[in-house]
Amino acid sequence: MRSRLVAVALLAALLGGCRRTSTPAAAGSRNLPKGDAVWLTDPRGAGEAHLEEELQKIGAAALFLPAGELSLEAGRGSFRADPAPPHPFQRMRVVLVVRPGAGLSAALTAPVGSDAEGMARAIETALSSGLAGGAPYGRVAGIHLDFPVTASTASGCAAIVSALRRFLPPGDFVSISLQAAPSSDAARKSLEPLLQSVDVLVAFVFGTQGRADPMTVDSLQRPWWAAYSAAAAGTLTGSNGQMRGAVAEKYLDLLSGNPHVELENDLSVDDPTISAFNFVARDALRIDDLALEPGARVAFRQPVLPEMLFQLGSSMAGKRRTLGRLILFEGSSDADRVFPMTAFEDVLLGRSLEPVLEANARALGHNAVSVTAENRSRHASVVSRISNWVEVDLAPAHPADLQLGGFDRYEVYDAGGVPVSPGRATRIRLFETLVAPMETILPARIVVRGGLPKDCCRHRLHLIAAAGPEVARDWTEPPPRPTPPPAKAPKGKRR
Repeated sequence: MRSRLVAVALLAALLGGCRRTSTPAAAGSRNLPKGDAVWLTDPRGAGEAHLEEELQKIGAAALFLPAGELSLEAGRGSFRADPAPPHPFQRMRVVLVVRPGAGLSAALTAPVGSDAEGMARAIETALSSGLAGGAPYGRVAGIHLDFPVTASTASGCAAIVSALRRFLPPGDFVSISLQAAPSSDAARKSLEPLLQSVDVLVAFVFGTQGRADPMTVDSLQRPWWAAYSAAAAGTLTGSNGQMRGAVAEKYLDLLSGNPHVELENDLSVDDPTISAFNFVARDALRIDDLALEPGARVAFRQPVLPEMLFQLGSSMAGKRRTLGRLILFEGSSDADRVFPMTAFEDVLLGRSLEPVLEANARALGHNAVSVTAENRSRHASVVSRISNWVEVDLAPAHPADLQLGGFDRYEVYDAGGVPVSPGRATRIRLFETLVAPMETILPARIVVRGGLPKDCCRHRLHLIAAAGPEVARDWTEPPPRPTPPPAKAPKGKRR
């Protein structure tokens, strides 16, 4: 059933991605990119090798890049620019993303015109060279304001948009984020000043940071992108219960395989589109830049990928004003993402979305076995303590000692698959909580009692793909030992 659902979702996504809409009349003369787009939330992501080629592979119409943070300091607008890309983009149209800083939310609730001109001027001054079409960005198509749009901030946002447009080159657009669509006539009326001033809406329809109803957004009579995020969102809480801020997605993989961390499923999150779990530190540890004391907790909320695959098509179906889908990617590179950009390419092209885990078990001398596993796919498994494993059959030998290597934990069974004590076991099952994209799991080493099988050692595996399908491979028999060549007869003496 899951496989059928994913197949339908992929077909819908492909049909939705192939559709092109005409520019709505309300957009005027703005030259809006139409089609799927990519949003990199980390400015370092723009420096990844071959990024522009990858964007062209997936047919991206535009690239959203972090440009800086707009704040209010001493009553005046202040803009802090992000590091620029290492080189301008030659073929890709770029949208510069401005995020809110300290004091901005409060400023947006002030009467219309409260330093809107100054804040717009601060943005234009910092980005003037990029807006002129030169270095460091390349072909800039517009500016996106990733602001907190609510009934109380809509007028303030509209004032900044109107002021900013006066500084933009002709044809450049201004867009703004919408994390929740208006649910009543009163709420819609409060958005009218903003809707009249902005060119494009970016509505978050899937992910952990907001959920706007696509039908309601389409009824606002503005061009819009449907924004999706498959990135896991983490938050750190100290052992004293104090919130300490956000945790990057890359730590999901690093924490899931750490023996000093306990994984707990969080059943308090009542949302079928979100998987929730907590990592609790047993001991003090440091992983890259993340320091945890005993009892510290990292809570992750991860969007359910099969649901996103379904909504990639369903959210846009029948919507007349959508420009395309906008996919958010966190991290500085694909290596830091559980759902990388290269995986999205497979979604669009209808390729397999399953991890390709290759396992091997081989004898190390007469009393030890090495077990290796490598994911040769750009797709991850689900996060699970029980679903992802490699099992090795040691019969007639029994395990005496085990070094887990890169695996997270193990269980032992007899020849019938019944859990038993290690002394009676002939099978070992090695678990991996998260099989990450392109991950190579460090080899486990099993020391045995008794003789190993003549051909060592048969093994099988099981996992559940993040995209939904179950992947199970039955026993793989080891290749037979090569038959030694016959000994050559001694040459006779010549007479």
